[in-house]
Amino acid sequence: MGASEQRKEAFARTRHFHRVVGPFTFDFNPVIYALSIVVIWSFVVACAVSPDVMLYGMREVAITWIPDTWTWLYIGSQDIWVVVLMYLMLSPKYGKLKLGKDDDPQEFSDLTWFSMLFSAGIATGFFYYACAEPVWHMGAGRWVDSNRGYGNDNENAAHAMVVTYYHWGFHGWIPYTTMGALIAIMTYRRDFPMTIRYVLWPLIGEYCYGPIGDFLDFLSIITTIFGVCTSLGLGIMQINAGLQRINHGMYRGTATALPSDVTPAQAACAGTGNVCAEGTESWGIQRNAEVQVLLIMAVTFMATMSVVVGLDYGIANLARFTFAMGVWLVVVIMCLGEPWYSLDLTCQSVGYYLWYLMKIGF
Repeated sequence: MGASEQRKEAFARTRHFHRVVGPFTFDFNPVIYALSIVVIWSFVVACAVSPDVMLYGMREVAITWIPDTWTWLYIGSQDIWVVVLMYLMLSPKYGKLKLGKDDDPQEFSDLTWFSMLFSAGIATGFFYYACAEPVWHMGAGRWVDSNRGYGNDNENAAHAMVVTYYHWGFHGWIPYTTMGALIAIMTYRRDFPMTIRYVLWPLIGEYCYGPIGDFLDFLSIITTIFGVCTSLGLGIMQINAGLQRINHGMYRGTATALPSDVTPAQAACAGTGNVCAEGTESWGIQRNAEVQVLLIMAVTFMATMSVVVGLDYGIANLARFTFAMGVWLVVVIMCLGEPWYSLDLTCQSVGYYLWYLMKIGF
């Protein structure tokens, strides 16, 4: 048996492998599936039953233990990946390497491919933080020079933009690029099944078939779901706030669509729709858990349907549409604001980012 045929049978040799044949044929590992379900739903139930305790625990882990213990690994590895992938991209030997076989035709255009990468990767977080992050860095004073006795507002604003570029520039895309390239090469060039365990085949070999491989796949499921849920939660909060502003007719701080006997404070009830003064009730769409749960259900349904329809029609078309809408939104904001100022700021801050990259990267 040749190497290619042996790799094609790799999934069948994985422990507890099953294939389900029906309207949609799919392969799955019930051990990984069951373990992932138990861990995810245990976390969800614990958060619902005891939110304060879980919030305290997550803060202790995410804000204290992880930064104190693993910052060096996270920051350092990002910089290493940037250098390695830049080398591979510019290398005559690897720069033109296809993610599929050498004779495979290009399945999607470059624009469609980028739209799918963008929409399925950082789009939700990017559109949220593109607005919030520069204002936060500038207003909260985390990265401004004036706190140290020098600098001015213009320099501070440019620096706030540079920090945002750092989070969403080279270092923001590196994890997606690294994992995407590895999975594509091992799947479409080496004929391995599309799971994380086989990305490490060159390092651990036959161990991919046993408990180590199961653990790698389980870990990838957990981390991916928790990461996507974070971006989805931030995006849903932003959508909820936007729908409320549209429903209330907010224009330059004034609610123009409210009934004459309802004030903005009464309509929003502290922005939650729940904390209302005695004798008042909220009006229209509110920013609260009930509305956000409905939005999550709607977004999840659309995302699930795009996956069920398939890559060629569902995900590709949805990505084209959402990417086009995002570009349209950016262009409208630039044209309705101060376009020349925005272009000047972009030119200045991009140059500042490239000059400052080595320092901020570490």
